[in-house]
Amino acid sequence: MNFAGKSSFLILCPLPAARDFEYFHRYAFAIPRDTKMTWDYNAIRGTLTTTWKISTEPLKGGEKRVIQGWIPHHYRTATTSVAFNQMEYLTGRGTMKMSLGNEFTFTYPFNGIVPNLPAPPAGGDFDAGRLKAQLALFSDKPHFASDTYWGGKDLVRYAQAAIIAQETGDPSRLAIVDALRSELVNWFTYTPDEKNHFFAWYLKHKGLVGFNSSYGSETFTDNHFHYGYFTFATGILAMQDPQFAADYGPMARLVAKQYANWERADKRFPFLRTFDIWAGHSWAGGSGSQTGCNQESSSEAMQSWSGLILLGQALGDRDMLATGVMGYVNESQATMEYWFNVHGDVFPPQWKHPIAGMIWSAGKVWGTWFSGSPAWIYGIQWIPSSPAAAYLARDPAFARSAYETMVKENDAAETREAAKKPGNVKKGSAIKDFDGDLCSYMLGFMMLYDPGQAAEQFEQVWKTQGDKAANNQWLANVYYMTHSLKSLGLVDWTCHGDSATSMVYFNDSTKTRTYVVWNPLTKPVTVQFYEGDKLLGQTVAAPQIITSTTKLAPAKQ
Repeated sequence: MNFAGKSSFLILCPLPAARDFEYFHRYAFAIPRDTKMTWDYNAIRGTLTTTWKISTEPLKGGEKRVIQGWIPHHYRTATTSVAFNQMEYLTGRGTMKMSLGNEFTFTYPFNGIVPNLPAPPAGGDFDAGRLKAQLALFSDKPHFASDTYWGGKDLVRYAQAAIIAQETGDPSRLAIVDALRSELVNWFTYTPDEKNHFFAWYLKHKGLVGFNSSYGSETFTDNHFHYGYFTFATGILAMQDPQFAADYGPMARLVAKQYANWERADKRFPFLRTFDIWAGHSWAGGSGSQTGCNQESSSEAMQSWSGLILLGQALGDRDMLATGVMGYVNESQATMEYWFNVHGDVFPPQWKHPIAGMIWSAGKVWGTWFSGSPAWIYGIQWIPSSPAAAYLARDPAFARSAYETMVKENDAAETREAAKKPGNVKKGSAIKDFDGDLCSYMLGFMMLYDPGQAAEQFEQVWKTQGDKAANNQWLANVYYMTHSLKSLGLVDWTCHGDSATSMVYFNDSTKTRTYVVWNPLTKPVTVQFYEGDKLLGQTVAAPQIITSTTKLAPAKQ
């Protein structure tokens, strides 16, 4: 381009329609010079508010406002005063609505999370002996993998087992806590000539990398998946052992900051390294590719935020906790929109699948990095199992439909596979037919929308899988939570506590609400519960334990 005079710039913009030219021309000269999103977690109101500010320079004239776009996870469930201007674009993430201004605010509900649940009531079909035998698997012969992904998963298994042993009064608790503490201390320290179980600082790349690495984590791939397991487990151990929190809290913060540095002033790490602020979800690829960034397991990304909430609560770090809430709220919305198409209007008609297995900058994929099985395409979005995964079943009918669709898709895929070669035997798609960890992932998802059905399926699993079920360490946690949820019911999304680590459940059969609080601190905490803006009452959460009650005391206004 050859420019004449001082106006040496060219402005390009795809218009929704030709008739919109004059409107866009009016604001075309305001060029963004800085953008910033901040957030505020209001525990009393149970809300997360994001504020978006755009600083501009007018290249011509005095108009500083810009036309800014928003995709479904921004506006679908938000309370906002943003005025949309009726102009829309169709994007790969659904309809992008437009608004005019320099500052925009959106407020979303946050109902809290807890790392685990109160013990199931005795009696009925809950087999305390079976659970006791599974807890013995943790205490008798502790085993942890040496890389940050599988080793991180082991850490969470042991952390969950520690809570279960505490809640049930099982004597294995001390041995489980000792094993978990020893393993985390090993990871958070370095011994000369040590070959694994340590973190190394990459000065040039501003990064902290755990070794042994796996799946490209040494090049910053999947870091939030791996280290999210560390933060989740460390938060739980901090409750079991406050001295550990005092000694190793600073190192745990560094590991968390590798993927979620929440302090703009901390230049040791990029700000929110793995999180795409506007897209609303994380990216897993460490260096990108010709087709952009990607992310497979939305649920493991979600666990990285849950871990930040738990660790922030345990360490008394308000900023860390609030950042966890911000990520949890945004990524849960984005997951249900862009992976699960929960409202049915994001995927284009040409996309013939019910969900996406991977999201890419330039599209999506029906598949995973490791398997084309529909059971795994769904399953990798349902792990690991915990009460913090309840966002997946906020709509129980949708969750049930998703599971049933997975079974149909998997049956069809296995029929096609069996037909390829004479003599092939088709595998089943019932939970009892899935091997190993996948079996626990399916049950861990089912319990979120129908714990009674999950309990029935457990019995079928134990009858048919034998040692595979009896010796799978994920199943101890899922079995425990399933029977706890049979008593508690499902999450009551109309209620919240003024603690980020509290949840409310409603049993539709008994019409009973149960208020659950995880208090990792060494002193009691008073938690008030609300139904919307209505104050229901309060309970005193005992220190270093999960407290649950069906009756709240009158609250002091």
